[in-house]
Amino acid sequence: MANRVDSEPCEGGRRVTRVVSTDADVTVPETLDGVPVVSVGPSFLGGSPAVDGRTVRIPATVRHVDPEAFEGTVGIRRVEYGGSMEEFSSFGIRTGFDCEVVTGDGRSFAFMSGYPMCFPDFDEAILAMNLRMDQNIAVSRLRDPVLLTEQCRERYRRYLSGRIMPRAEQAVAAGDTSALAEMVSTGMFDDDAVRLLMERSLRSGKTAVTSMLMSVLYSRRM
Repeated sequence: MANRVDSEPCEGGRRVTRVVSTDADVTVPETLDGVPVVSVGPSFLGGSPAVDGRTVRIPATVRHVDPEAFEGTVGIRRVEYGGSMEEFSSFGIRTGFDCEVVTGDGRSFAFMSGYPMCFPDFDEAILAMNLRMDQNIAVSRLRDPVLLTEQCRERYRRYLSGRIMPRAEQAVAAGDTSALAEMVSTGMFDDDAVRLLMERSLRSGKTAVTSMLMSVLYSRRM
């Protein structure tokens, strides 16, 4: 709970200009004095002491967040926004810390420090630099391609083309159906590749993996 919330009138409601709190969880209120909160200003947590592992919750009533909303803030590890990932991306937020974003439409993504906290800007930046790219990022973006451009989609696919099958084989050997399902959902495996993985799972006695891969092939025929 916030100890103090400062705000000002703006078009459509009120803009939160400052939240002062010592709590690990900070929630931007939906209303102030009966008026909806529709905006969050720059450096709005600047007066709050740093708390490592902090979660910031922003309600769906907020339709504008300043790109420098978290400027000068440290310790945030999770942002929960009540609207969609597409709406959150429209804010164009940039931060200097790693942060997981969870949105009201059931999406989530672990954004990294030094990169835009929005799509498609994140994709373009990570693919241009390629220094912190890894298979988890590529799989995550292909599995849930919200705001993923065709150009970036193809570049992620090229990055995974020689890497994802060995990783899938490791998941089969480990009996990790969850990881394997994520990789299959990227669209990187045609029927022949799925059959090859299924043969290996049969030989290894991985019943759950075999069942999952059989379900994949069956669903593709429906």
